[in-house]
This record gives sequence, structure tokens and C-alpha cells, in this order.
Amino acid sequence: MLIYGTEATQEFIAMQVLMGKEDIRDSLGISLATVNNWIKTSIIPSPDCGDRYSEKTYSEIVERIKNANIKLNGRANRSRMENKYVSYLGIKDKYRKQLLDSAISMFEESDLSIHEGVIALLISMLEYNNLFVEGSKIHGTVLDWIKQLNTKPAKMALFSKIEIKNEDDDFLGAFYQSIQSIASKSTNGAYYTPAELLTSIKVRPNMKIMDPCCGSGGILLKVLTKQHDPSAVYARDVDPVALQICTANLVLFFDDPNMEANVDNIDLLFIEDSSLFFDTCSDKYDWIVTNPPWGSRFSKQQKDLLLSLYPELSTSESFSIALYRMVKMLSDGGELHCFLPHSFLNVSTHRNIRRHILDCKYQIEIKLLGKAFKGVLSEAILLVLKNCDDTSPSIEVEGKNEERYLIRRSDVESPDYIIAATASRSDGVILDKIFSAKYLTLSGEADFGLGIVTGSNKDHVSNKRTDTSEPIFRGKDIAPYKYLEPECFIEFRPNAYQQVAPLRYYRTRKIVYRFICDRIICAIDENNSLILNSANLFIPHKYPMETIVCLFNSCIYSYIYRKRFHSSKVLKTHIQSLPLPRYSKEEHDLFAQLYSKIREGAIEQESIDLEISKYFCLTAEDYIHIKGSIDGITH
Repeated sequence: MLIYGTEATQEFIAMQVLMGKEDIRDSLGISLATVNNWIKTSIIPSPDCGDRYSEKTYSEIVERIKNANIKLNGRANRSRMENKYVSYLGIKDKYRKQLLDSAISMFEESDLSIHEGVIALLISMLEYNNLFVEGSKIHGTVLDWIKQLNTKPAKMALFSKIEIKNEDDDFLGAFYQSIQSIASKSTNGAYYTPAELLTSIKVRPNMKIMDPCCGSGGILLKVLTKQHDPSAVYARDVDPVALQICTANLVLFFDDPNMEANVDNIDLLFIEDSSLFFDTCSDKYDWIVTNPPWGSRFSKQQKDLLLSLYPELSTSESFSIALYRMVKMLSDGGELHCFLPHSFLNVSTHRNIRRHILDCKYQIEIKLLGKAFKGVLSEAILLVLKNCDDTSPSIEVEGKNEERYLIRRSDVESPDYIIAATASRSDGVILDKIFSAKYLTLSGEADFGLGIVTGSNKDHVSNKRTDTSEPIFRGKDIAPYKYLEPECFIEFRPNAYQQVAPLRYYRTRKIVYRFICDRIICAIDENNSLILNSANLFIPHKYPMETIVCLFNSCIYSYIYRKRFHSSKVLKTHIQSLPLPRYSKEEHDLFAQLYSKIREGAIEQESIDLEISKYFCLTAEDYIHIKGSIDGITH
């Protein structure tokens, strides 16, 4: 079970490749009804990340079921193809999809390894397009690959009768991705970039271009032109099989069996099989276009090494380090186009890489992409950096519906250097009003605690109350200003759980809030209740709780939260950054009365919102804009 044990873990969840029940169905060759029945009868656990599974839980389920004596559906000689996930990588033509399906089926019925299958298919594709010419560079290179595999050349004829015309659509990459297990692809944050995200990126001919995380070369196929000099193309990755596909793809793209592109097995972060850090920063590139890994898993030794090598970043997050290194590789006048999770813009973990980029004085452009990558919970952005003399005082943002607006660089301030890219021009005016008022924050002025991590809710949490159990509240059991009726109960044994906050935090008056939510939903807990790990808590030192929950449950604070942080995870750093008005005692007393009235159902939230608007000098038009901006967000 993936554990929301720390805020670092909570943020990491957003970047995970998550699996659904359908993925378990496809991996095991069973029906969705069987999956649901197994969950109901506790053969497998319920989803542990909302309605989806973390990759760790998914892998454990599939491995355990395959190793267990559980009868699976289907005929005895069921094709292994049904245990795989077919990824078309943007291939839309019906005939071409059928061609890919046929190639996968032929592979599944063969005894070839994944690596052998890839080589066999790329040979077939090169031959059909008259590029597997004896004596050519690619011909000799492929023969060397076969020799290294120590396989029989006859096995490489598996796809000799398949006619695959080159259409520059990474057919080979789609085949490779499809025949791998989902778990192995997601281990290192590996996933592929949809072609439609690359249509606006066109590299000028003969510019020195690099993709340091190229995979099978899908990005290069979309951003290069046929007129480009192949010797000015640099492709790097840690996956040697993907690099072989990339080489074949570039041969096909340039229609040249002696193509001279630079394709190398180089890790942007580490030298393979070495503890030394690899330095390529002496090389400069006119264009760098890439989708670096998000949330790669490192050993403690690797993390410690990265932290010691880059103390200025104070993080071992893979994309932060990759971005730091790529910035150093950019030539004068060069451009960097990099796909990143939206959390890059506003999560405190990445404050130092944001500060570094701002200090570089590059022109900065940001394109908001939303949930652009299938199966990835986090929203994405395209970050564009231009190393030019004419540095703009503003950051240009392309938001929804191709709306463009500017963020003043001077507004991106210490200590967290948050780039509020979801705030349009109109939003900027309203936020300026709010943050121009005098305010306090909870930074250093509250105690924070996470919900209980049992390690196995199935073993410790029940849906029935007993004489020895008590309610325990999940995030979804928290409504504005109150708990809903409890549905979960626990016999509290703190020493039996994986993580428990200091007991005094639970057994006191506190504010509880949902962790997974794109607004703040909170309530005052008057009954010393327990909370599970989808809920968190804080105890302010001085600022009245009644005022805080009136503020945080308002649409005004939902608006601040969305525009400043644009997160579906409410983190401690978010709570600590929100502006708390410097109200007088009489004003706090008024909010205490408003709190009592809304609890009794005597007033609506709008009455409280209007009081908050007065302090921040928000007009009726401002309030209408605020309400319109948050319509449809999750409650």
C-alpha cells in the first residue's frame, strides 16, 4: 500500500503513473467483474490512490496472483498478448493499429526476448523501406547488436513478411512499449510524450539539438525537419534498447542508411554502474527538447550523493537536477523546451531550481497542459527557456483556450519563488489586492500533524462499531465546518501502526482538513477524534480557529489556493502561506458569531465571504470573478 506518510511522499504521489482496475484486468487476462469480486472478497486490496492503484501495489497484486494457484479466465493457451498493454503512441490510422497488433501477436507467440523482438522488427522495417543495405553503417551496426545478443540470425526473420511503411510515427517505439510490462515502464518515471504536445516546437535546420532523455526518439521525430543535418542531432538515454530504436527511427526519418546522428547511452544524472557524477556541461546545444523522468526512485546512497553534489538545489528530485544540468548546456541564443509536472511551479521542494532559473535571466515561457499524460495524476507544463540578451521582465504564460498573459518576475519572491502561472491578468489584479493588505501567516505559528498510517486499513479499520472501537475520519468524511457521519471505526493501538502523529495532536481541539482536494475543506474537531492518512490537522497557536475555518472554507480562499498553488494535494506549506487578516478582537468575535450561525444553518457561506471581501477591498465585480473562477472544482 502506498503510504501518505510525509509531505514529500504526498507530493510524490502526484507524479506517479497510476493503474486502474482495467490494468489489472488486462495484465491478468480476466474480466473486470472478476477484479471487482476479488476486491469485494479481499483477495486483492482496494485502490490505494483514490480510485486507482499505485505502481507498487499494482505490481504486488499482479505478481501475487500470477504466483498463486488462482484460476484465471480464458482458454488454456491464451495469448500472452492479453497480459500486455498496447500503446499506440499517437498512431491513429486503423490499418496501422492493426499492423501493430499483428506484430505484437506474432512476438507473443514466439520465443524471442523483448530485445530480440525489437531488433527483428526494426530489421523488417528497415528492409521494407530499402534501408538495410549491405555495407551501410546501419547494416553493420545492427549485425553488431545481433552478435551482442548471442542469438541465432534466423530468429531475426520473425517479421520478414510484415510490410511496414515508414510514416515517422515511432511504430517501433509503440511496439517496444507495448510488449513491456507496465510496472517496468513506470519504475523510473518512464512514459512517452503525446505527439500533439510537440506540434508547436519546430527546430531550425542545422541547429545543434539534443534530447538527453530521448527514449525511442519520439520527440525528435516530431520536432526535426528532413532538411536537418543528422550530425547535429544528439540523442541520449539510459535504455540501450530504446536507443537502438531511436537509431533506426532516425535512419528511417532521414531516409539514409549511413545517417551520422549522435546516439549515446548516457545517463543525464549518473554514469552507468559508477558512483561518479557525469559532467557534460562543457558541451553546449542550440536546442534542447525533452521530457525528463519525473519522480525517479533512487537508493539512499544515490540520494545522498545527489544532495552532496548539488547542495544549492537541496533535492534529489530527478527533473529538478535534470533541468539544472540542461540549463548549463544551453548555448548563447539557445532554447530549452522541457515537459515538467505542474508542481515545479509552486511546490516548495523545487524552490531552489526555480530561483536558479530566475537568476539565469533567461526569457521564460510556460504553457499549461493540464493532465496531458495518460495515467499520470499530476498536471503538466511545457517550460521554455531562451538564453538571449534581451531578458524580459515578465514570464509569458499560455493558459486555457490559448489565453496569453504575463507574470512580473518581480512578483516571484523569496522564500518559495512560487510562479502563479494559473493566474490571468484579471486574477493578478485581484491577488495584488489581497496580498497588498496587512496579513499574518501560520508559518511557525501552528503545529501540524498527518493522519494515522495503519499500514493495512483492511486489518485495522472496520465499517462496524464495537464496544472497544471509536470513529476514525477520512478526508472525504470532512465537510466544510463539520465531520460527516463516521463510516470507519478503529480499536486504537498506536504502537501497531506505521505512522502516528504525537497523540496529543489527536486528543485535543484542532482543525482537520482534506489532504486530497483542490480547495481547502476544513472543520474544527471538538471531540478529540482520530483521523486517517487522507486527512491532516493543524493547531494554531494564537489565531482563532473559528476565524480560520471561516476564511479557509470561503470561495475567496479557494480562489487564492487555486491561483497560487494549483494543486490537488493540500500541503503544510500551502496552509502556512495563506494570508490571515490582522483582525481586531472585535472582528474575531464577529467571525466567532458567523461560525456559530453557519454551523446552525442560519446563514450561507456568502455572508462570510462578504465580510472577508471587505478586508481585502474586493469589489462586487471581483467577487463575481472569483466565484466564476472556482465553479466546478472538487468539493
